[in-house]
Amino acid sequence: MIDISSRDVLEQYLLDKQHIQPGDDCTITYCGGGVSGTVAFVRVNGRDMIVKQALAKLKVAEEWLCDPNRMQIEMKSNEVYHRHVPENVPEVYFYDHDNYIFGREAAPEHAVMWKSNLMEGRLDFVVAEKVMRSLVTVHNECSKDAEVAEFFADKTIFHDLRISPYLKFILNKHPQLTEYSQPIIDELMNSAITLVHGDYSPKNVMQDERKVYLLDFEVAHYGHPSFDLAFLSNHLILKSVHKREFGAAYLSMLDHVLNLYFGEMTFMDKQAMEASYLKLLPLLMIARVDGKSPVEYLVGNAQKQQLVRDMAYALINNKVLCRKEMVKLMRQYVEQK
Repeated sequence: MIDISSRDVLEQYLLDKQHIQPGDDCTITYCGGGVSGTVAFVRVNGRDMIVKQALAKLKVAEEWLCDPNRMQIEMKSNEVYHRHVPENVPEVYFYDHDNYIFGREAAPEHAVMWKSNLMEGRLDFVVAEKVMRSLVTVHNECSKDAEVAEFFADKTIFHDLRISPYLKFILNKHPQLTEYSQPIIDELMNSAITLVHGDYSPKNVMQDERKVYLLDFEVAHYGHPSFDLAFLSNHLILKSVHKREFGAAYLSMLDHVLNLYFGEMTFMDKQAMEASYLKLLPLLMIARVDGKSPVEYLVGNAQKQQLVRDMAYALINNKVLCRKEMVKLMRQYVEQK
């Protein structure tokens, strides 16, 4: 297997595979920070492309192996999303199974993470609508797709990257939640309802004005869509705790896009979906302060972390299974002095 972490190797690879031609105006810039693979931004004759290669051994101090075939999962899910919402998802250009290399359309270099705009209090409801409408469209369409169901049936990566470090790990600190959480974990692992993104987060949405690019499909699987809805909702709730001055606006945005989602979903009973979503949500809230991957902007702030726990336990103890009641309760906590 070749290693494209060298600029010369990557350029020669692209030439050999005829993704670029001799004499093309080509620049390669490597994107730093990742531990699971190599990512390069390639500009060819004014066209921007992202080229990614998954690594079998992650770039960390300890031995950490992971099946590099996860890149095929990302590519295929990207392809499915692009099929159903092409206006909001980059196009797949190529996939090299032998070398676990994936090439796709890149968001413009000047695009920014939706997360960055949210964190600065720039809440564009049109952008939020595009993000949520894309999700419900894919959930609806893929619930009827037997080929997608078969390809994404394996939930191993979802378990290893989401269930274990998020939902199971918190039971070490919150053993009283074991009985509550086990049926929820079982539902996530045993359901086969539709294609689930698995990392539907503001950090995985690039924004260019009101144009959005949905990214990073590595945790995709055929499971229960409540995970995507709760994962996205959780990020808006956490930001309402972090930026209390914008708290009401974050929760208004959440209320708005939830109404959009439930108004357009057709793949299962809406009341059952709402109940599953609202049972899972508080566990994800707790996971982002007490799990293996705490949200970085709350780390070190014990008061805000405790507020998140209080809000989550309020949802559990009050058995909130209606989204309107959930938003109302979250607002009471965020707006308290």
